[in-house]
Amino acid sequence: MDYFCIVMRDDIAHRWKDATDVRLVRMGQPLSSVRLPVDGICLVHWQSLAGSDRELLLAHAHGCGLRLIILTDHPDTDEGRELIRRGAKAYGNTFVTYGLLNEMIKAVQRGDIWAGPEVLQSVLRQLLEQVDPPTQTLADRYGLSERENEVLVEVMSGAANKVVARRLDITERTVKAHMSAILHKTGAKDRVELILLAQRAERNAV
Repeated sequence: MDYFCIVMRDDIAHRWKDATDVRLVRMGQPLSSVRLPVDGICLVHWQSLAGSDRELLLAHAHGCGLRLIILTDHPDTDEGRELIRRGAKAYGNTFVTYGLLNEMIKAVQRGDIWAGPEVLQSVLRQLLEQVDPPTQTLADRYGLSERENEVLVEVMSGAANKVVARRLDITERTVKAHMSAILHKTGAKDRVELILLAQRAERNAV
């Protein structure tokens, strides 16, 4: 997999390169004058981009396999929710610790979404408010086990793994294992996509 970064400040670029164990290729600007990659992972310093370049990058990534990790000097829950909703795969602080930055990259490598708990819960709440997901429809369609369906019902309520584990009297590790199986069976990449899948199933069932 190829790794890129979009950042104007040299100190931030050096920090990211020192923090990660991947080879980051620094991209030029403005983005309208460069050839954007169609695959891989790209770390983006949000303050380095003007509004038009932000829109260009989001639209480009939405139409290809480029996964965006957006890092900002001033994280904001509303902004993070909107960027994740628009396809960003991770959202966090520009100066996040080295360990956390690598955790972000590994999560995105796996196909997961990474953001602070407030941002992720905000995204899930917003999606869940729009529909009552038909979990049984998904369970029948994709052959989920009874236990997997129980986990799915809890997840669709917006509960975090720790809460699901407590409600079902299982370990958090077991919840993660069931979630991995559910995502594999449905073909969804993450919880957000799983909820969107449920929304489509509901519309088709009407």
